Amino acid sequence: MKKIFLLAVATLGLISCDLTTPPETALDADKAMANFEGLDDCAAVTYAAFSSESWYGLDLQLYPDAMAGNCVVGVPLNSGRGMSWHQWNFTASGGFSMYGNAYINILRCNNVINAIKTNSAMYLSEEGVTQQMLDNVMAECLFVRAYCYFDLIRWYAQPYAISSKAAEGSVEALGVPIVDEDPNVSVVDKPARALAADNYANIVSDLTTALDIIEPGFTRPGVHDTKCCVSPGAIEALLARVYLYMQDYENAELHATNVLNSGVYRIATADEYADPRDDYYGFWNETEWTGVGEVIFGAYFGPAEGSTIIGNVTHPDEYGDVRVSADLLALFSDGDIRKEMLRTSDEHGGYYWPNKYQGKERQMAFASIPMIRTSEVYLIRAEARLLRGDASGALSDLNVIASNRNAAEYQTVTMNEVFNERRKELAFEGHIWHDYKRLIGTDYEKDLIRNDVSSDMNKDVYAESHLWCMPIAESEFDVNPNLVQNPGWK
Repeated sequence: MKKIFLLAVATLGLISCDLTTPPETALDADKAMANFEGLDDCAAVTYAAFSSESWYGLDLQLYPDAMAGNCVVGVPLNSGRGMSWHQWNFTASGGFSMYGNAYINILRCNNVINAIKTNSAMYLSEEGVTQQMLDNVMAECLFVRAYCYFDLIRWYAQPYAISSKAAEGSVEALGVPIVDEDPNVSVVDKPARALAADNYANIVSDLTTALDIIEPGFTRPGVHDTKCCVSPGAIEALLARVYLYMQDYENAELHATNVLNSGVYRIATADEYADPRDDYYGFWNETEWTGVGEVIFGAYFGPAEGSTIIGNVTHPDEYGDVRVSADLLALFSDGDIRKEMLRTSDEHGGYYWPNKYQGKERQMAFASIPMIRTSEVYLIRAEARLLRGDASGALSDLNVIASNRNAAEYQTVTMNEVFNERRKELAFEGHIWHDYKRLIGTDYEKDLIRNDVSSDMNKDVYAESHLWCMPIAESEFDVNPNLVQNPGWK
């Protein structure tokens, strides 16, 4: 994906995260997309954002686990990384800042989407360009845009059970601003926060449209790893996740089943997950995931494209700030490969560190990041089945996970067991914080009670706390006075 990452740097100047860049930026974008090759290159750029350190390159992949009890930061090793996340020590003036990056990428997507809608005849006049090629590019940008909005609403809006029942004029009903697709409008527009219901509707619309128009079996040509670009399976897996968050369990099960029955994906066995004969090196660290059935979508890292420090932060011989909590360790049964693979240190006995990010050929700077996995899709379906009254189907799905991890199989299934299986299987991948949050307002909500921590600051966070909705940065209000801050933040 060399071309993708070089373009990401070259085109950052085309878009402004504060939405107030002069209209000349639209002209620059038009020049970049003057032919299909330029359009395709601009679509490719949208993937690069996920690899940034403030997104899935580190922060949103690892630190939510430090917030929600899977990890401890700063003991016994402390290089100063991640402590604010462990303490939930954020303010409106700083500490949490994915908002601007997400909107930069949404604007990138919008530029491509708008160009296709307004200039399709021009592109189709080029030799060799077909409607399906335009549809594939459109599907890519719809998927990436949906992912960006979904991340925004997960962090900045109330959980679905709260926002969907809140009075329309209340701040609890609010989601995030929706940016106009027309770049001539978006560069001067100052959109207010939309209703969360409208955000979810748009996300579903983007994903269903993408699924309808993408070529069956599509993979982006000319990239190092096709699993780090959109595919029909990635679209449908994300759609299943979105429906789970929306408590639409029928559609969550439907789309999860479609992914699992596609014949494209397969859960990793215990040895593929982490081979004890090879220092627990597993599918996580393959040079590419194209032939790895466990990975559905991820963020790419490589020597020519950029590096990540997620491996260093989780390695006791490097920075080692982030270790495994005793709370998480207590959940694993004997023989579970997910426990066996954890890294230890002779110098710091009794502690364990995550070991998922060893990196390609053990170059930890080049560890690609899985964002959607087959195991997660089984867990989505297990939860959806359980909450639709199919306990037998849910039990079967949970045991697909357990049996492929050398873990004790389940005899019965409850929501608590689904929650804890998600906690174990998806550990250090950024899910656990969102699992706590999305259950708030349901019959299954949980207070976050942490026993193993390095600081008492916000050690326990109750379901009714305002901390579950991140503050919008003050700098955003400077450029958009139509925004409304989340409750509890000044």
